[in-house]
Amino acid sequence: MLAIAIIAMPQLTSAAQSNDNATVEPESDYNAAMACSDIKAALRALGEAEHDEAFALDLASEGGGSGSMPMVEARLSKLLERSQDLRMTLRRARVSRSARDPMAEQCIKTGFRALATAEKLSSDVETVLFARESSTAAEAGPANDLIPGGIAPKPASPAPIPER
Repeated sequence: MLAIAIIAMPQLTSAAQSNDNATVEPESDYNAAMACSDIKAALRALGEAEHDEAFALDLASEGGGSGSMPMVEARLSKLLERSQDLRMTLRRARVSRSARDPMAEQCIKTGFRALATAEKLSSDVETVLFARESSTAAEAGPANDLIPGGIAPKPASPAPIPER
């Protein structure tokens, strides 16, 4: 798991909390230091979400069974939210006038690397969750959930196809 250890106050900008479809306009007073500070805050929040997800996965693998899966799903949801926050923060920094500043460029690159890693992590967790759900559904059988006692009736045989 990626552990991002960046020291910054965990505060997200209003742009990081806005809608993904919203347009981001450059602000005249948004400088490289502000962009890096916002990116560091978003990275810190993302790192905390990744840590929480790793903890939930560890509990699930230690024998927590299906009872810990809702916690894994909740942590995954939080991880996806923090990834989106970082994405919006990076978008804001990239369209700012200070985006070509070497310090801002380095912060943006670091942010995109962390975002790619977080997306890979969330994709892997989703794969595990979906595989577990499909194996649980296959074991239970679709009809067993509907019939008391777990005995499903035999399916009706298909009608014969008339010959010409």
